Amino acid sequence: MRILLPYINLVEQRDDLTKAKLNDVLNKYIELSKTRPAFVELHDDTRQHFLFLREGQIYAAGCIHEGVFEETSIRAFLLAAAQMNFPQMKGYELSSKMLHSILILFQKKPALRVETTLVDLDELLDKIETEGKSCVLSASRENFMAMLRYEKGQVEALFHEASVSKPREATFREEFLVKIYTITAEKQLTMALHEDLLVTYASDAKTIENDFNGNFEDVFLAKPPIVNLQFKDKEIDHWEFDRPQFKIGRTPDNDIVIDNLAVSRLHAVLEEEKGHYYVRDCDSLNGTLLNNQKVGKARLEDGDEICIGKHTILFRRQGGQAVPVGETIQGFDQTMIINTSVDAVHVPIEMPVARQKQDHIPRLIMKTEYGDRVIELKKESLIIGSDLESDVVVEGMFVAKKHAEIVKQDDRVIIRHLRGLRKVSVSGKNVREVELKNNDEIKIAKDEFIFQE
Repeated sequence: MRILLPYINLVEQRDDLTKAKLNDVLNKYIELSKTRPAFVELHDDTRQHFLFLREGQIYAAGCIHEGVFEETSIRAFLLAAAQMNFPQMKGYELSSKMLHSILILFQKKPALRVETTLVDLDELLDKIETEGKSCVLSASRENFMAMLRYEKGQVEALFHEASVSKPREATFREEFLVKIYTITAEKQLTMALHEDLLVTYASDAKTIENDFNGNFEDVFLAKPPIVNLQFKDKEIDHWEFDRPQFKIGRTPDNDIVIDNLAVSRLHAVLEEEKGHYYVRDCDSLNGTLLNNQKVGKARLEDGDEICIGKHTILFRRQGGQAVPVGETIQGFDQTMIINTSVDAVHVPIEMPVARQKQDHIPRLIMKTEYGDRVIELKKESLIIGSDLESDVVVEGMFVAKKHAEIVKQDDRVIIRHLRGLRKVSVSGKNVREVELKNNDEIKIAKDEFIFQE
């Protein structure tokens, strides 16, 4: 079962794809996406795999299997390309709103999903328009897909096969209804209503430099770096850097726990951002040293040494296996000020322990001119800022690129003001760091959010 995604222009199709040719294809579409978004589709008899590109970067990936849309990693796309039997390849050009609408289907759970041969759409569309909703309504079956996009209760676009900017019928709504009623008379289809319109790049997206001429498998299939924790030049533990962030601190809710009074509760974090790795100090009392230099945030290179208290974290760009986690040792409630030039007594450290997943997912309700957006806090960390690569983009003067961060720590959710002159307000009070409670109102510049547990 193959679902035909909407597009503006079919650039090419081929059935002679090899590993070497795939690398050339990706280079071609990266260049093409600098002027217009694009996607590459690989499909065989059972699956469809997609790679979405924009602004000269590989942005996201997805898969359709038995009519179900799934978000995947870029790594998964490349692995699938090597495993598929005689895959067919097609390349398409898109508009920005078309790409955004398609990504919603892969990344978000629908508010409504029904498989039927008879759908009373008029009542549903009337409700969307009356309530002024912003949403995407999709209808799909084998070799067919149509998407009707609403913004504030107004039909903005209809995307279907080779899409056009003007409706063929009197309106886009009428054209959508004609297509759906014609199709359902022949065969069952799947209707899905998406109200959460926030999308993001793939978890393993990496920055592709303009002069890149290497192999994409070397970029996306390489083994992750190793984080090695040492005390007095002796290894205590090591981990693969296989996640977006490592939290380092004294309390048990960190990923790397150092039970030492010289270490703050949340002392520092190691972060991966599109293939680059960074260390960031979290306003710790004793500071974080990178190669003997105190840093706020700095990019990591192979062999860098991070000093936290009397412990050293060695960053190495090489593969390896993470050792099993150890036993829990409780930390203390206060931080001692130390002189790092004086030898410290060895204090047992606490290994990271597996934490149970929450039964529910906290979320933010963002008030926008297009209606409410629901942002589920699925990741351990969510960045709010003016940078277009932020998880939530907030505009305005004096809003920093990474202005605030919302993190999940054990069973708590905490918001931190990272930088920028604009205040972060929670329920009417300016905060630097605070635990969020149910229905707290968050305000940054002109944007407002409601936190729901």
